[in-house]
Amino acid sequence: MKKTVAGAAVLLAMAGSAGAGTLDFLKSWKSNDLYMGLLISNSDISGESGLGQDMNVYNVTLGHTLPKGFAVEGRFGAGTDQMESLLQDPLSNYFAGMLRYHYTWNNNLMAYAAAGAAVRSHSDLLEVDKTQTGAAFAVGVNLFGSNSTAINLEYFYMAGEQATKSIGIGFQHYFR
Repeated sequence: MKKTVAGAAVLLAMAGSAGAGTLDFLKSWKSNDLYMGLLISNSDISGESGLGQDMNVYNVTLGHTLPKGFAVEGRFGAGTDQMESLLQDPLSNYFAGMLRYHYTWNNNLMAYAAAGAAVRSHSDLLEVDKTQTGAAFAVGVNLFGSNSTAINLEYFYMAGEQATKSIGIGFQHYFR
């Protein structure tokens, strides 16, 4: 966790010292292009050591839609096999940055695929490497009940030494 926070601080410092023009593209972003989601998934961590840890993962997504069906999004998830340990010491948590492509039919159904990179850290309770990085992939469907809120079904996979796959259900809200 400390490495992730330190890495984010270094990136912010580098972006700030690169000049004011570095993040000019953010000026064209509008708040009605943002979306957020909450997802509960059943996740399985596997690896060469034969580990097969099942857990519930609570995911938060924040994204920004771009032109032509693309979006960029950040994800955070914390997983545990016991609800009491979720806030104190989750078994696993991850951060991911992804590029997403979506296609919408009749404003009622949206299918999407996303790819990016993720960093996952594990608790000392698991007998695996403490931190892992890898490619992350997601495919999902949004079923809209209103113009801006949808039920979300998703499959998420993170590659690496301890590959992680999960299937979840939740909702996404688009600030339109």
